[in-house]
Amino acid sequence: MAINTIITGNNGVVKMADASNSQTSIASVRSFSLEITSDTIESTTMGTDSRTYLKGLSSFSGTAEIYYDGDVFPTADSGTNLSGLNPTLQAVGTSPYLLELFPDEASSNTTKFSGNVIITGFTLNSSMDGMVEASISFQGSGGVTYANS
Repeated sequence: MAINTIITGNNGVVKMADASNSQTSIASVRSFSLEITSDTIESTTMGTDSRTYLKGLSSFSGTAEIYYDGDVFPTADSGTNLSGLNPTLQAVGTSPYLLELFPDEASSNTTKFSGNVIITGFTLNSSMDGMVEASISFQGSGGVTYANS
């Protein structure tokens, strides 16, 4: 029986690319989450004692928790194409991005989840005795791809 390698989260990376496919790592990521769900469609017929189901449509969504840094949210003239991450430049939810989530980028067997997303929310948290943090939420548009190379 093979022994599985357990991954720690300290080497995780979140990358985003805009329509021009210019890839950018999101700096100061604290954590991220990804939820992949699938609808079920009941296919039970009369005369059976147990319910049966078929797979329906699937979707994915998630969040990224970061330390707030002005460089994460580029200005219009910064030369960075991720202007949709700056809630003051355009409305949240207006641009699709390619999102790539790497649970452990330093691993020789790099696992990656990727898909197109729309930024659905931005929350900023600041307290006098802590770091300024932000939370970005996203909704997938289309399917999510899993790769382990």
